[in-house]
Amino acid sequence: MTTVAQAEATTASAAGPAPGWPPDWDRVLDAAIRTWGGRWDTARVQQLYLVRYGRRLYREDARAFLSRRAHQGVMRLHDRPNARYYTLRPRATKGNQP
Repeated sequence: MTTVAQAEATTASAAGPAPGWPPDWDRVLDAAIRTWGGRWDTARVQQLYLVRYGRRLYREDARAFLSRRAHQGVMRLHDRPNARYYTLRPRATKGNQP
């Protein structure tokens, strides 16, 4: 059974970051992904957030940020049996369509 509070929380998390998010968080995450590349999972996003802002980030929120980047076409999801991670999608160049 879903309570009203749970339904509101689900709707809010699907809509995007809560109003308390740092205003530069999307830019910080995008810059880190482009600068360091490699595999990005929830633990890596949480570590970046902790180092940058000195506070914890929920795993669900880290997952939502990565998922949103994949839906925007910025990252590619790699869903393995024992690991789920994202990598930066190569940019399409003229004559090189993904």
